[in-house]
Amino acid sequence: MTVNDLLALLAATTAVRVFLPDLVAGMRRLLRAGARIGVAELLSAQPARAAGTEGRAAAPVRDEEA
Repeated sequence: MTVNDLLALLAATTAVRVFLPDLVAGMRRLLRAGARIGVAELLSAQPARAAGTEGRAAAPVRDEEA
C-alpha cells in the first residue's frame, strides 16, 4: 500500500465515522414517519365503531427518541 492508499483509507474511514450516525438517525426518522402515516391510514380505513367503545380513550404514546 502506498501512502496515497493509506490516506484514502483514512479519509473513507473518517467519513463513515462522521456521517454514519446522521444517516442512521435520518433513516430512523423516515421509518418512524412512514409508520405513523401507515397507522393513520389503517385507522382511517376502519369502519365506524359502536357508540359504547368510543368513550374509552387510548393511552398517549410517548416518543422517547425525540
